[in-house]
Order: sequence, then structure tokens, then C-alpha cells
Amino acid sequence: MEVGGKIITGAVATALLALVGHYTTGDNFITGLENAAQTEMTAQGMEGVKVAFSREPLSRKAVLDGDVSDDVKQKALSAVSGIAGVSSAVWAGGDTVVASKTDEGAQNADPAVTTCQKGVDEAIGDEKLSFRSGSAYVSPASNQLLDKIAAALQSCSNFTIAVGGHTDDNGNAQVNKILSQERADRVRAGLIERGIPENLVTATGFGAEQPLATGTGPEVDAQNRRIEFKVRATNKKEINDAKSQQGE
Repeated sequence: MEVGGKIITGAVATALLALVGHYTTGDNFITGLENAAQTEMTAQGMEGVKVAFSREPLSRKAVLDGDVSDDVKQKALSAVSGIAGVSSAVWAGGDTVVASKTDEGAQNADPAVTTCQKGVDEAIGDEKLSFRSGSAYVSPASNQLLDKIAAALQSCSNFTIAVGGHTDDNGNAQVNKILSQERADRVRAGLIERGIPENLVTATGFGAEQPLATGTGPEVDAQNRRIEFKVRATNKKEINDAKSQQGE
């Protein structure tokens, strides 16, 4: 199976190089990426994984779906992301980590905030934080990413870290807001377990109130389902907010 997979993978790469030579944009190019990604899933024994690309607008970001284990999800994301021409890959129903930029005012007030935020951004890189669909369960792979984020935050002891949970706009708005809060709370708890002082970490669920992308379709939904980390200069209000989340 491994040898066959390598042969098929090489053929897919060759076909894509030829395709890129004729199309830089357009539906034919996206269809080629989609076929290549699906062929790769079959070659690696992941027939249960389906791959789709947005047509409105055309996008090179792959959206994967299927009822498979977390290990297979991570393997599939890695395989599809490595295909020539694919810009990135996300899992439908999972949350993408977005390390947000700090507010301009906060950066001007204390340049050290920008440095700390940059450390968080770099720790996240292109990795994804995912939850089980419809729940706040964090996958084992995502726990490893939390390890990296917490390590980056160790040097940010003079600042507060705001964890924001966001969902897409599918389903009931109130249920989405509750789910986003549960996920933000779970991430906050994970950071505290990893040594980040609990009085410096807040968690807020916004539901679908603050979308990153507009429109419809799985790619838009995948962008809007996310966890954000914002490093901010410490102030009394945020310290009190963190304490209130501790029940103090």
C-alpha cells in the first residue's frame, strides 16, 4: 500500500504541474486540485475522507469532511496541504485557530504587547485547533498545539490573554453562543493547566456575532469557526473579569 501510494502521489504531482502550466485560476484548476486531493486520500487508504474546494468564490483552500478518527483527520490535513497548488486545508466542523492582531491602541501603548502576540502567532503557525463536531472536546493533536501556545505565553506574564470562541451562523444562534463559550472556557482551562496564571486569562464566547468571512459554503463556515488569542496590556477591568470567571 505504501509503495502504491507513493506511485500515485508522484503521478498526481506531475499532473498538477502540467495543470498549473495552463491554469493559474479558474474552475478547471480548482477541479484538478479537488480530483488530486481525492485521489491522494484513496491512495493513502482514507476513502472515508471527502475533499471539496469553494467555487463561490474560487479558492485553493481544501475543506475536508468525513466520520473518521482524530488521527486520520490530522493525517488527511497534512496530506492534502502537501499537494502542489493547495494553499491550505481545514476540517469541516473543526475550529481553526486564529491568532489575532492586537488592537492598534494597545500596540501603541506598549510595544511589548506586539512582541508577545507575535510569539503566540509563531507558536500557532499553520497548525489547527479542532474540536469534536458540536462539542467542546479538544482533540489530542490540538492539546499538543496548546502546549506550544502556553509555552509562548510564559514570557507574557505582564499581560492578559483573552480567549475568544466563535462559530459559523448555522443553526440556533443561542446554542452557537453557548457552544462558543464552552470551547473558549475549555481552551482557557487548558492554558491554566499548563501554567498560565488563571487571573490573567479570560474566555468569551461570541457565537456567530463576529464573522471573519462573509458568504455561504463550507469554506466560509470553516473560517468563521475559530478560537482567537489576543494579548493585551493588563488593566484592572480584565483582571476583575478573569477573577469573576474563577468564581471569586
